Amino acid sequence: MKRIVLVVAVAALAMTGCGKKASESLAEKMIESAMAKDGVKGKVNISDGKVSIETKDGTSSVSSGEGTKVPDTFPKDVPVYAGTKVLMSINVPNGMNLMLESGDSLEKIVAFYKGKMTGAGWKEEMSMNQPSTTILVYKKEPRTVQLAVTQAGTTSQINLTVADK
Repeated sequence: MKRIVLVVAVAALAMTGCGKKASESLAEKMIESAMAKDGVKGKVNISDGKVSIETKDGTSSVSSGEGTKVPDTFPKDVPVYAGTKVLMSINVPNGMNLMLESGDSLEKIVAFYKGKMTGAGWKEEMSMNQPSTTILVYKKEPRTVQLAVTQAGTTSQINLTVADK
């Protein structure tokens, strides 16, 4: 399943802004063929910067590009930093990932998450600080949240992953 998610992500990035139905259909068939070689039967749908794959294990999807939003199904007890641009959203049967961008500093974003996560009942399991990156891990049974914030110049990227078990 991990390989499928990687294929979905690569396809989503490759197809962003493409918009040609023939190339979308070709990409769908290529992904389905690659999955079949791994013994996975599934249906792939690519349109408008979104790739979804439906298998017996559930549906996985990746959205990227202009207009990408936080999915309605994103857990309400996991805060999304205000004013961010959603670069990518990934949804798999046992988790979700958001890649966000902000003009705020790494320190300000980390302080926000440290306060909001513990305030929402999440227990901090790990904190790793380096000059331009901070990684935080929180747990609230049965879920885990991993947060990576990276500062690059005046922009910060936030990678927010929520996983069941």
